[in-house]
Amino acid sequence: MKTQTINRSLTGRYSLIQGSYWINFASVLAFSSVYLLDCGLTNAQIGLIMAASGIAAAFVQPIAAGYADGPASLSLKAIVTATCFAALLMGIAVCAVHRRSPILTGLFFGGCVAVLQFLLPFINSLGTEMLNQGYSLNWGLSRGIGSIVYAAASCLLGILVPRAGAISIPICIALGFGVLILCVWRYPFQKRAFPGEEKQKAKPSSPAVFFKEYSRFLIVLVGTALLYISHVFINTFLYQIIQAKGGGSAEVGIITSMCGLIEIPPMLFFAWMLKRAGCSFWFKVCGAAIALKSMGTLLASSMGALYAVQLFQLLGWGLISIVPVYYVNQVIRAEDAIKGQAYMAMAYTIGSVLASLAGGTLIDLAGVNTMLFAAAGTGLAGAVVICFFAER
Repeated sequence: MKTQTINRSLTGRYSLIQGSYWINFASVLAFSSVYLLDCGLTNAQIGLIMAASGIAAAFVQPIAAGYADGPASLSLKAIVTATCFAALLMGIAVCAVHRRSPILTGLFFGGCVAVLQFLLPFINSLGTEMLNQGYSLNWGLSRGIGSIVYAAASCLLGILVPRAGAISIPICIALGFGVLILCVWRYPFQKRAFPGEEKQKAKPSSPAVFFKEYSRFLIVLVGTALLYISHVFINTFLYQIIQAKGGGSAEVGIITSMCGLIEIPPMLFFAWMLKRAGCSFWFKVCGAAIALKSMGTLLASSMGALYAVQLFQLLGWGLISIVPVYYVNQVIRAEDAIKGQAYMAMAYTIGSVLASLAGGTLIDLAGVNTMLFAAAGTGLAGAVVICFFAER
């Protein structure tokens, strides 16, 4: 009876978690350049902040995931709640130092970025762990609702920032993490039970041991990281790209909300799509779409053309935001599941670090088009790796 009660509300409650997480994604990442430029930082400094935040998240993720997979660890729910509370405090701190200290602004805003990236595999695992225990959860639907909320938040910020000022961005960050804490607290998460024998044998594995066992998965991670580099080049420096095409901060809100809506159908219907073709096929499709979007962004000569290019979001980010989660669940054993999700999230984090380090510098030294050439090249390389190495 308890299982039936959880099943009835699980998708709705997990959807609230995804929604509140992606509110923060919109305010922290989609509008990072808008806010930090307004506070007096340069493109190169923004890239450095984003890179340092990504490095911090990438360093901590596998350690925390190895701990969370263990039988004696705190509940994943407790880990996520505590991390969100730290992010809430940093969001409040960004508001407090607004336009007073670029150094403190960069430090606290970078902390929010690091926590947001750190949380991704654990937010995903709150859902997949319940699926692995046999509970009924429509993961794709919940993730799709996250994108709907992301689109709405991006549109709202696109309207709000020109009218109320950049201070509205850190206010939304603080509010978003506060809502996420409440949603996670209300989520009926069940920590996986370890039988006596399994509990005695269970122990954290080093990255070397993990990748020795899952060697092909390591190559897929490299390809995925290349795709993420291409995506993050465009996503992090979207404001600069839009300026080069003749737009401004309002167009940032329009495009990010467009992308949030366009990417929803694959998430809602992914379970049906898996019945038509395997997970590896859709992984290859999303790689090709990301490569095409990066090349289209490079070639777009106006805002109208840039709007049209966003259609590749349907099978690009719309799939890569969900396919890797299912892929890990299929090729990694249950006892290594959180670690597998963490390593996949690390591919995104590493992509963010490299793109952030290179993107701002490329724009400052050689202009937006040079950065977009790099985005197109990494997107194409990532698509080729995924096409050859994604497992059936």
